[in-house]
Amino acid sequence: MGKDYYDDMQERPSWRAGRDGSDNTRPSKGLIWTIALGIAICVVVIVIWYQFFPAQSKGSQGQAAVIEEVLPEVKEIADAPQIQPTEPAEGSTSPSGADAPVVDNESARAIDSQGPVRRTPTTSSASIQYAEHLVKDGEDLASIAALYNLKPQTLISVNQIRNIQAVKEGVTLIIPDRDGQLYTVREGDMLSTIARKYSPTLGWKTLQELNNLKNEKIFVGQKLFIPDTSSSSLAQLTDVSPIQFQKPSVGTISKLFGQSYKNPTTGADEVLAGILIEGDWGEAVVASAKGEVVDAGYEKKGRGRFVVLSHEGGYRSSYYHLENIDPEVKIGMSLEKGQTIGSIGTSGTDYGRPTLFFSIEQSGIALDPMQFF
Repeated sequence: MGKDYYDDMQERPSWRAGRDGSDNTRPSKGLIWTIALGIAICVVVIVIWYQFFPAQSKGSQGQAAVIEEVLPEVKEIADAPQIQPTEPAEGSTSPSGADAPVVDNESARAIDSQGPVRRTPTTSSASIQYAEHLVKDGEDLASIAALYNLKPQTLISVNQIRNIQAVKEGVTLIIPDRDGQLYTVREGDMLSTIARKYSPTLGWKTLQELNNLKNEKIFVGQKLFIPDTSSSSLAQLTDVSPIQFQKPSVGTISKLFGQSYKNPTTGADEVLAGILIEGDWGEAVVASAKGEVVDAGYEKKGRGRFVVLSHEGGYRSSYYHLENIDPEVKIGMSLEKGQTIGSIGTSGTDYGRPTLFFSIEQSGIALDPMQFF
């Protein structure tokens, strides 16, 4: 029977045995120096990394986005008579609404405090520039506009005026250096679409330079100056009108005040002195405010079937291209606000679908209907 163990094999020496045969577990000096050298090298590498790449050590600390509101640069017109605008405080970069001109007489307010704000003069001659004018005794909107060689509609737009009778002594008006209008940016607007909407020859780059914008980005509610048009499409205005107007039809507004359109009478491209509302056949057209019928009739080419109402405060409202006029509507009669005048149509035009031309004027000066409803 064989052995289950081997006693004839020589015992192997242990690697841990020292020279004297005893166990010794301490590491050698060479190993200790190797570890120390490795640690020293790591420390040197870390110090060099932080010395030359400090930004990398911040890891996930992101930089907050800064949103800067860009407003048109404006300055005083050199030849403006007797104008002493107050310069912004030194170092100010974001004027508040208090910098906008205000009306001294509370009952005569004609200007929205959110109108154009005077800024530090710009070196770009292409950008719009503004000055201030304090209305004196005997001056009115027409005479002030003539003083600066501007259209009254330009002052109405820039100063957001709804009642020209409120422009009287003590009121401060903002005066631009050229004719034009203010436009409030809406959802989906781009500089290119705004430029095409108001002037086919006006490029978006020109609009950007005119308003002293750093780039083509715009935001909803921003006000842009558009040159060579008649008035603006603003909604946030001080209510100084003695009466309240309403939209005369439930249709869709297809053209805004101041936009270019083809005059149905002459066929020529003109600036729209009202708004166009498209609707469906048979939809009612109602009186926008209480007033007296001062004109009504029919033109085969032009106004078509039309009605004109006179309202208190020197206002007039006009309704053109009606399909029919209510038989009870006669010259000299009084209509209540919301009372039916007729129905929307295409009379006097070659429009493809029913379209109402609606306008509001005061003392012969056309106003933007969108300011009233």
